[in-house]
Amino acid sequence: MATKVKVKKQGVQKSSPTAKRRGRTSTSRISSKNQLTVPVDILRKAGLSEGDDVRFMYLEDGSISVVKAANSNEIMQFAGALTGLYEGFDLDEERNSW
Repeated sequence: MATKVKVKKQGVQKSSPTAKRRGRTSTSRISSKNQLTVPVDILRKAGLSEGDDVRFMYLEDGSISVVKAANSNEIMQFAGALTGLYEGFDLDEERNSW
């Protein structure tokens, strides 16, 4: 199931650069390299963690949707699926029998 996070453009009041950050906030600023830091409380609520792939979509109402993407490497989705299938199988013995 995909996790969607909608982001809407809103006017943000700027505080002075010397003002101390009080508590947590759900806002972030886009850097000069177009990078965005997602606040940790939002990440936790969305079930996202380090290394997760996300997909961005622009919606007609002017919001941006961030969705946890499916595993980008479809083959890797099957990694470990057959674990335990050949328990007790001796590969060296099988090769020597040839």
